[in-house]
Amino acid sequence: MLKVTMLPSVAGGIGHISRTASLARALRQLEPGVGVDYVLDSDRLRPFNIEATERMGFPARLLPPRTRQTRDAIIREFFGDTDVIVDDTARYLLPLRSIVPRAAWVSIPLFPVGDELFMDWPFMAQMDAIIWAYAPVFGIPPELERFRDKLLHTGPFLQIDGIPDKAAARAELGIGGAEQALVYAPRGFPFGIEFGHRVLSAVYAAIEGLRATRFPRLRLILLAVSQPQELHGVVGVPEQLPPWVETHGVIKPEQALRFEQAADIVVAEGTSTMHECAALRTPLLIIPGTIAETQILGERLSEHRAATRVPIEYVTPESIAAAIEFILADHEARAATTARAHQLVTKGGGAHAAAERVLEIAATRSHSRAAAAMP
Repeated sequence: MLKVTMLPSVAGGIGHISRTASLARALRQLEPGVGVDYVLDSDRLRPFNIEATERMGFPARLLPPRTRQTRDAIIREFFGDTDVIVDDTARYLLPLRSIVPRAAWVSIPLFPVGDELFMDWPFMAQMDAIIWAYAPVFGIPPELERFRDKLLHTGPFLQIDGIPDKAAARAELGIGGAEQALVYAPRGFPFGIEFGHRVLSAVYAAIEGLRATRFPRLRLILLAVSQPQELHGVVGVPEQLPPWVETHGVIKPEQALRFEQAADIVVAEGTSTMHECAALRTPLLIIPGTIAETQILGERLSEHRAATRVPIEYVTPESIAAAIEFILADHEARAATTARAHQLVTKGGGAHAAAERVLEIAATRSHSRAAAAMP
């Protein structure tokens, strides 16, 4: 049986988990017998990523710390029977491939935070394929041009087939026709406590104020809040939440997509949420996280009038309230905005195209091994 091991970055939020999970589901659609498992590097692990992986339906193994004495045995145990390793922004582990040379290696890089796409070119050169999973509006970074022969620009990995339409999603989640729902996933504050608390404090205060004026039935739905204690200490957010605030823990991707579909507005900090909401035609209030990819995508969508963007330095209860009111006020403008976002994001083949490339590489490696074994 073909085996693919996902090796996502687990030092930040759950975007790398969800992206590789989309790829895993696409692989199983194309090749139902494929085995997929997850290896999470305990040296850099943020614990909520364990729950995120399990909630997405995949077994997760924790790669223990390695020493010079234990390294080889550990790597053979975890990757010895793997046909393809797919890393999502974890290519720093590529040197371990020399211990399990039978495995092919596919990398899904992050848009450069600094200069790592250039500085990591010796790693990139050894990949069997590089998957660029960003919307066409990003283009290809010049640092990747030298790897054109192994680069596949898929666009984002979107898995929205089977998600009900907005009316059905709202009915399923108990959101009434006269209500407005804003969805936000704090996700353990991946861009730092100061950033996350500032956003949540402003969002809460903005909705509280709008409920007292123009939008008395406006609700706040918080996803990926594993423990209520995560919200303690956020300025203005009471420990006992009012009935108009609803919280959920880390949920499966298809359920998160239902909330995004049902929402009147989604607050997006990261690219995965921006991509998904653009594909679903859900209005976006973008507060870009503190890395290049989120800031660039937020800027591009804003420049094309495909989303409303509030940079973190301008986030206050007043600015967020104004942005929410602007989005909710004009239905025709909102429809035109979401249509532009959809057009900018949904091209390239996504997870399906990436899965085809992974299976192609696995088949090529298998044939090469068989040919080498012939007398």
